[in-house]
Amino acid sequence: MPPPDGSLDPALARWLEDPRVALRVPADLAAFRSGANGYLARAPKPEILTVENLEIAGPGGPLPLKLYRSTGDADTAIVVFLHGGAFVFGDLDTHDALCRRLALSTGLTVVSVDYRLAPEHPYPAGLDDALAAVRWVRSNFPGTPLGLAGDSAGAWLAIATALRCAGEHPPIAGLGLLYPAIDARCDSASQMAFGRDHMLTRDFMAWAWSVFASESMPDLTKVDLSGLPPSVVITAGFDPLRDEGQGLIDRARAAGVQVVGHHYPDMIHGFAGLPQGSKRGDEALDRLSEGLVSALT
Repeated sequence: MPPPDGSLDPALARWLEDPRVALRVPADLAAFRSGANGYLARAPKPEILTVENLEIAGPGGPLPLKLYRSTGDADTAIVVFLHGGAFVFGDLDTHDALCRRLALSTGLTVVSVDYRLAPEHPYPAGLDDALAAVRWVRSNFPGTPLGLAGDSAGAWLAIATALRCAGEHPPIAGLGLLYPAIDARCDSASQMAFGRDHMLTRDFMAWAWSVFASESMPDLTKVDLSGLPPSVVITAGFDPLRDEGQGLIDRARAAGVQVVGHHYPDMIHGFAGLPQGSKRGDEALDRLSEGLVSALT
């Protein structure tokens, strides 16, 4: 099923003509990570008031965090951010620019988490690290409204963390999701339509799920979503994960969750964080920020 307007952004179409941009199952994981992480870390980094590198005690050892503040005001609300990278790549540097932009756009404090990656650390390692970061924020900023955000695989972790924290105090007050990865089966219509030639490939995503997942992992296509807080979800028309994100919106709304969805029919997966930038990416991040600010302040 093609997106509503049937056309891909021309600048992205030209970029996708380079076969090197396609994510493929890596023969050498270390070399792949070095290349992919290095490319994403090239994104322009806007000036921001403070960026603080921290290290807390995590369930697998020291857990690096990065804390962003765009104003000198007291922390009115905090967003814990979980980076994308299909559970197998990405780090604090790959999403440094995106977290700076998020802090500037929201005016809130952002805490980015360098969670452990698969295949060395499959589920539940990443989720355990996300939960440790949430507990650290609660302990060090008591009473401060807390939200979660993430892109792609990081969005999966954000949802799973919010569900695990449902009923705890203080509650997770808001959720911001950029093109979330939801379904390990990778068999949706959008996976079949856009799983080649659009940067993120179906083969790569299926492999990533296979090295991350376990039988004890929650299936977000089936679990009860009624415990989720007010959420904003960004989807893209030429994204293999498009149907997963839109299905999440529909299921969450049916469960009684307040959800705002924003769809960008001419964009691809990851568009808000690409180093070349775009007005559409800035617009999407602004919409995500509006949803988080509405929920947290």
